[in-house]
This record gives sequence, C-alpha cells and structure tokens, in this order.
Amino acid sequence: MKNNTLNGIPATVLETMAEHLSGQPEPVKIRSVEDHAALAAQALWAFACKTGLNRESESVETVVTDFLANLLHLCEQCDPDGDGAGCLNGLLETAMMHYEQECGGNGEELI
Repeated sequence: MKNNTLNGIPATVLETMAEHLSGQPEPVKIRSVEDHAALAAQALWAFACKTGLNRESESVETVVTDFLANLLHLCEQCDPDGDGAGCLNGLLETAMMHYEQECGGNGEELI
C-alpha cells in the first residue's frame, strides 16, 4: 500500500478547490487537469456537506474513502449479479485510461 498524504489535508480544501469552477456556465468546459480536479472536488465537497464530513477535523482521505465505499454500495445495487467490487474495479480500470489520456499519456503508475 502506498503512503497516502491525503490524510493530512483537511476536507475543507475541497471547497477551495471547487471554487475554481465558480461562475462558469454549465456544462463546464474542462480545459486543464486543474479543471478535472476542481470538478471532482465539487462533487466530493457536496458529499462531505451531506454526510457531515465538511470540517477541518476531517481529511480529504476520509471523504474520498467514504465516497468510494458508497460507490461500492451503488455498484452492488446496480449490478445484476450484485458484484459491487467487480463492477467498481472495472470502472476504475476505465477511469485510469481516461486519466492517462487527460495527462497526455504520461500518467504515473497508481495501482
């Protein structure tokens, strides 16, 4: 398992990152990796607000981990075989390909 520095970053940073997109008309035009990150931060901040994780004492790692756990539940509910983990793993593989393309094909090995 890799060292996760997200544990030291307060969840409230997500709100600041999401502000990068404020004032842009929808649908948002994604022009940079910062825009991609801000869009994810916006979604995670909404999740943090709904679940009470929107405070300095919570970390970005906690928000992302809880969100991923909820995605597992969603995948389990939507997958005909109830294989939430298998479904999410397949989605993560596709997401890794998208990430590498968005980074110009020079994505770091994350998994």
